[in-house]
Amino acid sequence: ITKYRPHKFSEVIGQDAVVRSLQTTLKRKSSKTFLFTGPSGTGKTTLARIVASEAGCAPPDLLEIDAATFTGIDDMRSVTVSLLYQPLGESAIKAVIIDEFHALSKAAVQALLKILEEPPSHVYWFLCTTEPTRVPQNIRTRCISYDLKPVSSSELLGLLEEVADKEKLNTGRKVLELCAREANGAPRQALANLAACAGAKTYEEVQDLLRSAIESEEAVNLARALVKG
Repeated sequence: ITKYRPHKFSEVIGQDAVVRSLQTTLKRKSSKTFLFTGPSGTGKTTLARIVASEAGCAPPDLLEIDAATFTGIDDMRSVTVSLLYQPLGESAIKAVIIDEFHALSKAAVQALLKILEEPPSHVYWFLCTTEPTRVPQNIRTRCISYDLKPVSSSELLGLLEEVADKEKLNTGRKVLELCAREANGAPRQALANLAACAGAKTYEEVQDLLRSAIESEEAVNLARALVKG
């Protein structure tokens, strides 16, 4: 799945307006703090990585944080202190991606307010969440926000056809259509569906495999929710 994750703006599907706005923002250097919202698997973290790269951030200077795991104020203070220093080597930029931002504790969010409002000249921030209503207003006002929408089934089908061709998968169009339809607008899930069905011999087998994959994903999400309380 990760093999076909977009690495540049031209490879992103279904988010044309967002991509155009991001390119303009980068060109004008009008913001260094971004909030990406939208359903799971629609490209929030992917776009954050692309923007960071386009801004001049080298991979070693890109920090990705899972807020569901690192939720406390000490975690965020440690991050903010590390950002005070200019990056070493060729990169002139540091970037931080906080995934599941809504999971941060109230104290951790408070610790970020000042640096988000006045980030150092060499630092970019990217906050990603599937639950925008849980992002405090005082954070929203410090960011330029982008709401990613589910990708159409026709665009997902085009992606799957391209991948199936590159991987030389002997998969009929009917199967690809089902994989796209059952992805609920998420390119990541569409690719996962295709990977799950790559060895299926019948359409009925494909249906069973997709049903199992979807139920497994739901079980994982439930477990995560229970762990978070």
